Amino acid sequence: MDRVTMEDIAEKAGVSINTVSRALNDKPDINDQTKKEVLQIAEQLNYQPNRFAKGLRSSKTSTLGVIVADIMNPFFSALLKGVEKAAREKGYSIIVQDTDEKFENEQSAIQTILAEQVDGLLITPVQTNQQTINELKHSELPFVLLGRHFDDLDSHYVVTDDIQGASEATEHLIARGHERIAIINGPTHISSSKERLEGYRQTIMAHDLSLRDSFILKDNVTMEDGYRSGKELISASSRPTAVLCYSDFVAMGVIKAARDEGLNIPEELAVVGYDDVLFSTYLEVPLTTVRIPKKELGEKALHALETLIDGGETENNLQQIKLDTELVIRQST
Repeated sequence: MDRVTMEDIAEKAGVSINTVSRALNDKPDINDQTKKEVLQIAEQLNYQPNRFAKGLRSSKTSTLGVIVADIMNPFFSALLKGVEKAAREKGYSIIVQDTDEKFENEQSAIQTILAEQVDGLLITPVQTNQQTINELKHSELPFVLLGRHFDDLDSHYVVTDDIQGASEATEHLIARGHERIAIINGPTHISSSKERLEGYRQTIMAHDLSLRDSFILKDNVTMEDGYRSGKELISASSRPTAVLCYSDFVAMGVIKAARDEGLNIPEELAVVGYDDVLFSTYLEVPLTTVRIPKKELGEKALHALETLIDGGETENNLQQIKLDTELVIRQST
């Protein structure tokens, strides 16, 4: 028989997971009658909390939730490794959920994490909708946004300075003599993508270069996206001589498109990636890229979350950490 979860209780009682959690943990801000009904249903279903003995004694599970946007992307794999190592050193285990950049998956992932009664959550938000993050803000679960943040939403986050990263990459291409520089960017609802575009724009304009709409391509996340957009740019009558990519994944697609069209890298097309994942130095033409300190990002986020769990920070004292990036110059430029 499958283990009964808080989600099962919530469905039968017609209430939210948060309400079930409050009732089971004897928290305030819940109607007495609702609490009574939830507890009765939990007893009827023979609900057993999924906690270790230590968790039962301390009201903590020593477990953290981690929700990422695409576990297939080597960037998130490396980030998870850093989080897991830091968590283990602090005595936590982690439960990982992958949203595949889909809002409905994010909703489901958060329900799963809440049902597991974790002590806290690190989440890379999909950002097509703020609903789930607003719900988290109204729950009692400590959480920290990881790698992305909302400009119009007060929350704890640990991110990188992507305006700086994109600006340095663009400056590097200009210093190499390039004037026709394109950006194959990600979806602009994602904060990191928005900031990379801003860094690119600011630098192009600061050098009085032409800011061409045709050189700004959006909504690229996968290698396939990079290949498609690379083909589009290369086939244009006035093609760019250099491309800044949203990620190393996207850059790989661009490189394949260039090769298929018979272009030499970097002589006929310079390519810059973003993230500095492991494979970028092992490509046939090693990739110039913007390095995100993935290990430090994971460690800082874990530390911020632990501080919240221990009650050291509040909504009036937000932890908002922005780490520097580093341009790593290799042969692709």
